[in-house]
Amino acid sequence: MKRYIEREPLEWFITDGLNNPIKEDAFGYDAVAILTHIFATPTADVVEVRHSRWEINPDGYYPYCLACRREPQGHVMTDFCPNCGAKMDGGITNERVH
Repeated sequence: MKRYIEREPLEWFITDGLNNPIKEDAFGYDAVAILTHIFATPTADVVEVRHSRWEINPDGYYPYCLACRREPQGHVMTDFCPNCGAKMDGGITNERVH
């Protein structure tokens, strides 16, 4: 799973460390201090979101998810595909080519 961190606190830390007029507080280009702070910064566990949209089968009767090509149970078009979890906001990712 990918891990993400907020960038602003790191930018502040690095800028402050590089530009601090107090010599004892400035670390210059000390990569160890920078990396230590980066590794100590809390991260968030995130999940990549798949995007898709509902399409109507060629026979014109039932909808299907364009990402996984499966019909929703009960043929109800919801905000998310119950089969693959894609968010139905019109964007297409992981589209299969036939």
